[in-house]
Amino acid sequence: MKHTHQGFTLVELLAVLAIIGLIGTLAGVAVGSARAKQRDATRLSHVRQLQSALEDYFLENNRYPEGQTLPLGYGQADCLDAKGFQSSCDAAAPNVLMRTVPAGLSAGLKHLSSCGEASDALCYSQGEEGRSYTVQFELENPVVLTELAEGLNCATPEGMKPGVCKGL
Repeated sequence: MKHTHQGFTLVELLAVLAIIGLIGTLAGVAVGSARAKQRDATRLSHVRQLQSALEDYFLENNRYPEGQTLPLGYGQADCLDAKGFQSSCDAAAPNVLMRTVPAGLSAGLKHLSSCGEASDALCYSQGEEGRSYTVQFELENPVVLTELAEGLNCATPEGMKPGVCKGL
């Protein structure tokens, strides 16, 4: 008489659990990485929108807005109109260039970019008597296509580049 065992051995069950655990861990790492890249994409989008609004301001005023180490999106610089950065803009005003200036996204950052007391801020400074500007910002990851670095980066009228903005 033959005895046939139906079911799994302990070793087989442990092997299956180990494989499931490994797949879960890899999925968790992939999701975390994707979230960090999405936050960086949002940060870059905010900086590009700001650059576009600053160019519109320059076209109207032949200079960039006043401000030195100004934390954008924090109280005194919540919107941009034809007069410069304002704490608020009238909803009916015709010359609003950027109704809501975005504040920095702090999730995942190492708190390298700060303006005064505002940590993780987009930090704006007018330069060359209104003929230029810098916006310092921080990224969680390097962006290979744009050559931006993990950590501090700088936006100017000429584009974006890795590293600390000169003059800040």
